[in-house]
Amino acid sequence: MKTTLTLLLLVTSLTLLQAQSTSGSSTKIHLGSQHYTKNNMMPNQIVAHDKNGIFVTKIKLSDELRGMEGFPILEFYNNQMELRSFRQLQVMDTKTPVKFERILQIGSKLYCFYSTSMDNSNVLLADEIDKSTLTLRQSPAVLQRIPESGKAKFEHPAFYLKLSAGGNFLLSTFTQAGTKNTPDQLHFAVLDKNLSPQWKHQLKASQETGYYHIMNYHLSRSGDVFILKKYADSEKALEKFWEPNYQFSITSITNSGATIAEVFPKVDGKHLTKMQIGTNEKSQLVCTGFFTTTDGQTSAGSYFLTFAGPKMIQKSFKPFAPILLAENDKATKEEKQEGLYAYRLNDITFRGDGSAILIAEQATQTAGFNPRTNYRTAKTAFNTIAVVSIAPDGEVMWTEQIRKNQVSPEGYSFFSSYATAVLNDKVYLVFNDHPENLCEGVCEPVHFNPKATQKDVLIAMVELDWHGNIKKESLPFSRDPHILTKPLACKQVSNHQMVVLGQYNKAYRMARLDFEKTFSYQ
Repeated sequence: MKTTLTLLLLVTSLTLLQAQSTSGSSTKIHLGSQHYTKNNMMPNQIVAHDKNGIFVTKIKLSDELRGMEGFPILEFYNNQMELRSFRQLQVMDTKTPVKFERILQIGSKLYCFYSTSMDNSNVLLADEIDKSTLTLRQSPAVLQRIPESGKAKFEHPAFYLKLSAGGNFLLSTFTQAGTKNTPDQLHFAVLDKNLSPQWKHQLKASQETGYYHIMNYHLSRSGDVFILKKYADSEKALEKFWEPNYQFSITSITNSGATIAEVFPKVDGKHLTKMQIGTNEKSQLVCTGFFTTTDGQTSAGSYFLTFAGPKMIQKSFKPFAPILLAENDKATKEEKQEGLYAYRLNDITFRGDGSAILIAEQATQTAGFNPRTNYRTAKTAFNTIAVVSIAPDGEVMWTEQIRKNQVSPEGYSFFSSYATAVLNDKVYLVFNDHPENLCEGVCEPVHFNPKATQKDVLIAMVELDWHGNIKKESLPFSRDPHILTKPLACKQVSNHQMVVLGQYNKAYRMARLDFEKTFSYQ
């Protein structure tokens, strides 16, 4: 595994050089200075990158623990991972309170999205961020409006934003909940990369209200919208996610909103338990995920389907044995099946040659109660990662599983899960782990807990090559000090580079991983 690592570390040069000389790793380490938080502000997300460096948001640690986010501080780091400038984002001229939504990079520009009340509507606005000063230009554009209702504020619909692959188009959508006798109303607005409106559409939900869940939206490179929905005969059937009593449907909105069609992906003898959607280079709808057989057997596997309109024109299936969450003999049927049904699927990533990668992770939540505080508690477990590789012709090549066992107390989930970098021939996964999980061969994963002692944590990096061969090692700078990474704050910034955040108490560092270029055009 050949990588070049440019980083700002948490310990002294001497300690790092000793660690490098004894680790046997091919990683090259470049040293830098360290940063300390002020007013408990911690890096939260890498929101943009360009040829000059990266842009990072920083919010209060207390807000991060509670899942709250106001207008953040925006920081700029150069290519040597040195902090060069920072600024608190602020809307100057507003008559009503504003709510921060998110920051998106669209082409070479950086936009801040926020909402406020205006003309008896909840309005979504976007304002460009001046990269040289890290301030808003204070000339926002209105993107979408939600009519005010008599409902309480917490019942109001929320805006959802998503970019197309390549950033050609932006989707803004919200769902107005229906009543007992009326269906939900889905509202869509598609804008180009300059945030100029392209088309709008209002759609009635095709399933009866309460009997479906929207799983994902996809916006194609040509500006078409696809809505992935999971539906069943009753809300109770949907809640029992471990039972095959549900199906998937996909609503396609094409031709600038003029053509609406419904696609029902079904295959005889198989129940499609998990699904993700996307569009290939020909703008054809594709679906991939996991299946179980319905012929009384217990086999499972991965699939990839391609559609031309509502017609399925290609399908591929490949069995694999999923790692279960409960593998003991006394486990119930639900507990045994939960391993496959508990996966959360990332968006499909397409490579330049037309091949694709799907990455998923087992995630379950356990509710509890703290008698001392009289508060309910929750723990989230992030376990096995599954990586599915699809060849350019749509055939499933392999599915590999990386065993992981992370348990996060309530509020500390940002130290769990994983970060990804998909290259032309390899996939890299970065996550926090327990040192004992670097064992040779297959071993029962030891719990990683973000509140663990210093000796019980490290940052692991897994490499999967074109054939699915797996290599796992720790990043050299994480082996001695108590350094954790926030996977959601890591980001692939080019076709061979990834930026990783390292954090220790009130100190933090940015690291850039430069992966070996195995293709001349990288």
